[in-house]
Amino acid sequence: MKLLKISYFVLLFLGIFSCTAPKNYIYLQDKGGNTNNSTVTKTFEYKIKTRDVLFVKIIPVDLNSAVSLNTEQGNFNLAGSNDLSVYLSSFDVNDSGIIKLPLIGEINVLDLTISQCQNVIQKKVDLYFKDALIIVKLINFKITVLGEVTRPGTFNIYSTQSNIFDALGFAGDLTMYGNRKEIILIRQNMLGKTITLDLTDKNIINSDYFYLMPNDVIYVKPNRSKFFGTNPFPFATVLSAVTTLILILNYIKLH
Repeated sequence: MKLLKISYFVLLFLGIFSCTAPKNYIYLQDKGGNTNNSTVTKTFEYKIKTRDVLFVKIIPVDLNSAVSLNTEQGNFNLAGSNDLSVYLSSFDVNDSGIIKLPLIGEINVLDLTISQCQNVIQKKVDLYFKDALIIVKLINFKITVLGEVTRPGTFNIYSTQSNIFDALGFAGDLTMYGNRKEIILIRQNMLGKTITLDLTDKNIINSDYFYLMPNDVIYVKPNRSKFFGTNPFPFATVLSAVTTLILILNYIKLH
């Protein structure tokens, strides 16, 4: 009977704590008391900054005219180019926010979105060629993910609307040791400051730091179980074992 009472106590203890432990691992929880499960993500468009690197391809109807505008003579297959060739064919945004294009000249692209930049270049090119096709891509968009993730490393980003969850997805998600409440973001334009993000809070979607910027570094801190050299406690396994024990004891008592 004494053993049975102890088993009930252990069962109650595990039941209480097994309900709270998952809160450390579940993303995008409602912590503001709002019962509405819908979340509106604010719109975001990347704006060109100084020292960005832009790939600009001008394709006129007359392909023979393209030689004077692009260093890749006659080769207009962007998908078939490697990273180095694309980089060598690109243009730096200087400290004044200007890029210098052959024949076209200087164009101020500072604080323009990629589509706006493309439109500005299109208007310039229209003075020289009719119905030319303009391609503009941001090619210096790389991020680094370190710490408690499955595949840490540096990743090329091909979308200017990628967010913190995209970055962690590239790295294979957090390990069980990853502290989901303390994700450190290091951003190159924050002058040495760091930002701590809580992935378990759905309000992160409306954070100014939800979307990625070029050269972002994301560091996932380890949780306490990492320091103590233990795995997260297997509540489900222990709970199942205790339940089985209680059933056996009840069976013995009745027979």
